[in-house]
Amino acid sequence: MGSESSISLQKGWTELVNDHDADAFKYFGQAYEQAQIENNVENSAMALLNMGICSYGSSLTHGLQYCMRALEEFKQLEKSEPEKAFIGRSKCLQLMSTINGRQGKYRESIALSKEAMNGFPSANDTTGYLGLIYSSLGEAYLRLGISDSSEYFHRLALEERLLTQNFTYLPGSYLSVASIELGKGNQEQSHMYYSRALFIADSTGNRQAQVSSLLGLGRWTLTFEKNDKKAEEYYLTAKQIGAELTDKSFYLKTLLQLQELKKQQGNFKEALNYGEEIQSLKDQLATWEKDRITKSLEIQFDVSEKDRQLSIIQNEKRIALLTNYLLWGTIGFLILIGAGIIFFYRRTNKRDKLLLKTKEELMSALEEQKKLKEQQLHNELEFKESQISAVTFQMLQKNELLRELKERLDQENGTSNDHPLHKIINKGLSHDKEWAHFNTSFESINKNFYARLKQAYPDISPNDLKISALIKMGLSIKEMADILNISADSVKTARYRLRKKLQLNTEDNLTDFILNLQ
Repeated sequence: MGSESSISLQKGWTELVNDHDADAFKYFGQAYEQAQIENNVENSAMALLNMGICSYGSSLTHGLQYCMRALEEFKQLEKSEPEKAFIGRSKCLQLMSTINGRQGKYRESIALSKEAMNGFPSANDTTGYLGLIYSSLGEAYLRLGISDSSEYFHRLALEERLLTQNFTYLPGSYLSVASIELGKGNQEQSHMYYSRALFIADSTGNRQAQVSSLLGLGRWTLTFEKNDKKAEEYYLTAKQIGAELTDKSFYLKTLLQLQELKKQQGNFKEALNYGEEIQSLKDQLATWEKDRITKSLEIQFDVSEKDRQLSIIQNEKRIALLTNYLLWGTIGFLILIGAGIIFFYRRTNKRDKLLLKTKEELMSALEEQKKLKEQQLHNELEFKESQISAVTFQMLQKNELLRELKERLDQENGTSNDHPLHKIINKGLSHDKEWAHFNTSFESINKNFYARLKQAYPDISPNDLKISALIKMGLSIKEMADILNISADSVKTARYRLRKKLQLNTEDNLTDFILNLQ
């Protein structure tokens, strides 16, 4: 049986593969503590590296910090086990490449991945890292628009994963190459790769890959067979599987594909229904992502706190050892008074420095705790801002879609306002429920904005409050008109009336007044 740190590393990796980042981070934190006690440098470095892999999704800064700490640990192995040190360094470089890719630094990401490649000769790689590096390079080149290099590395990733029989990530490589073949118009090749991806996903029970494969086959069917009914069958099967997944982003992909298909079919009513379901799911995903980030930060703080406590315990052991030395010094003092005094003062000075260092480390840990709390508050504010932006965008998008539909009906059929479809559209353009949702999100960021404005200017109307809120959001007159479903001239008139009620002079700027309102 392996050491306790090795067992914790294995448990953490199992949770990471199953996309349970928070639980994985907890196991890796335990592995780090156990490796410190066992004096196992390799496991300590691997625990830090894996903690970086778990945490970069919620904080790129924290992910990079753990990666740099892992690099320092691997350096300690250079003399005793240089091969392990080199492989460990290459793993750290690939994590740094991934973080750079997340930041949009694709050229830096490519350079790091190519350097990391040196640590994994194909004949000796059983870790699956070489396939990951190839896939990362393929994606980076794709983002840069260098299609030939992207294709080259995606095909290399497929070959490597076939060679190592890495069935976990093999469907993803098949799907990447299938998309390349689809873009080239290669009907048989693209269908073969999509089908193989689905077969492996079905065989291994990889439901995420099943969803991606079914969506790919649906796109293939629309491209080559022009059979929207068959494509819809693929999409609906993917939707059924995606609805059962914990990661709802796959479910969102199926809804987006179905909405686009309904638009192409001219079935705007069902497209609108899918649109409402998509927006509802996006709200759920935003909440889920916020909770996931919060939980991840909490666990990272717990691990940091345990790390600090472990450091304090080690300092206490050193202090205890120092105390023993002082006792021996006292005995020496009885034998040699002069030498004993010198010895005593030297040891006391070292102890004071060590205690001072311990206090400084404690203050540093408290400061880190403060930063974590500030980061959490910052994340909450970003979430609220993204939520109100999403609500505003939804209102704009829905109104544009409904107006376009209404104009088409008028042009093609000459329908009257009493027509049932017109009633449905007019009902959709009435968005009191959406305004209630908007007001809730808006007030969560701008506390008591409406109340303060109403108290200072009692004559202000509900419509004036809406105009004020949209100005506070920084929207243009056209965007206000689209959201309120009125003309741009009506918005200008409403702004003019608002200026009068706010008793502004001609030279006063309405937008600056609203933005500076506290």
